[in-house]
Amino acid sequence: MKGKSKKTKGEAVPRANRSLLRRFIGSTVVLLNVLAALTLIAASISDMISPEHFIGFAYLGLAYPFICVLNVGFLLYWVFAKRWFVFISLFAFLVSWQPTKNYFPLHPSVAIPDSNVIKVLTYNVMGFAYADHSESSPNRIVRYIAESDADIVCMQEYFVSRSSNKLTAQKLNAALSMYAYRSVVRLKGFDWGLALYSKYPILQSRRIPYPSRDNGSSIHQIDVNGKIVTVINNHLESFKLTSEDKSRYSEFISGTAPENFAGLSGTMHQKLGSAFRIRARQAEIIAEEIRRTHSDYIIVCGDFNDTPLSYAHRTIQGPVLQDAYAESGWGPGATYNQNYFRFRIDHILHSPNMEAMNCTVDKLKYSDHYPVWCYLKLN
Repeated sequence: MKGKSKKTKGEAVPRANRSLLRRFIGSTVVLLNVLAALTLIAASISDMISPEHFIGFAYLGLAYPFICVLNVGFLLYWVFAKRWFVFISLFAFLVSWQPTKNYFPLHPSVAIPDSNVIKVLTYNVMGFAYADHSESSPNRIVRYIAESDADIVCMQEYFVSRSSNKLTAQKLNAALSMYAYRSVVRLKGFDWGLALYSKYPILQSRRIPYPSRDNGSSIHQIDVNGKIVTVINNHLESFKLTSEDKSRYSEFISGTAPENFAGLSGTMHQKLGSAFRIRARQAEIIAEEIRRTHSDYIIVCGDFNDTPLSYAHRTIQGPVLQDAYAESGWGPGATYNQNYFRFRIDHILHSPNMEAMNCTVDKLKYSDHYPVWCYLKLN
């Protein structure tokens, strides 16, 4: 009997230790869940704070999809564990519902009306992949635009050569002859910049002045069946990441990087932080142009180099414009496709007297950006 008593007492100690360990793990998971939920809420308002005032919120906005996935993980964990802590992430998603819905819209395709509708395409063409175009060997980007049936095409990183054995303006215009009206705003001393090709008359075009060496914005007035449509084509400040920077990031994500996180983050912060601040100033200048615009309709599109949850996007969209993809798209709609940088940074915004339909990101790896298009009904 005494031996049996000693055995029971000996078993009680490890059982108590296991119980204490379970409580510690449970408390830690709850604490991490609370931190993740608070981070989600903070990220959902990150676009309200200028990077010039506090840069940390810009990174939260950039990481928003990953923060969402983390909170979904916690939510599913508590659902399967059948614990009331599920309400922590539910509350966070409830508070951040609007930005989450804008980031991950779920709109099915609809029938397109026969009248008062235009199709708008925005595409960072990456210099048309620096490839020639001919009937026997067509440039895939040029062919895609020609077959897109878009009424207005906004291109960024437009580039044509003056060498006859490469893609020239003459070859491009012949291939895109369905666009009788064209405007090219050069951002450098040669044929590199922003281009707008239209099936409707372009009344006037000009560059929006703001300091940038390689990037810029242009504003155009287009006559669409007697209605004046203002189109602003943008290529906002890029992160200026070199191929080496992107490769280092890819290696780090895949677990093959020879360097530590501190070294990589230092390099990234130096470039990303500067770009966030520059885009903030550029966005404010564009927003002022929009406020001064008096036309029947407004379309703002292009490569913003920033996500739907960013100060630049929020500033340009303002209280009036609507995001075509958030209004009529499906899924996260990432438009940049290189080096694990999967973000929606190409956008189409429009005035409220237009209705967006079937906004789509075509997953074509011809450029480092996917093209984005939508139908806009002129109400």
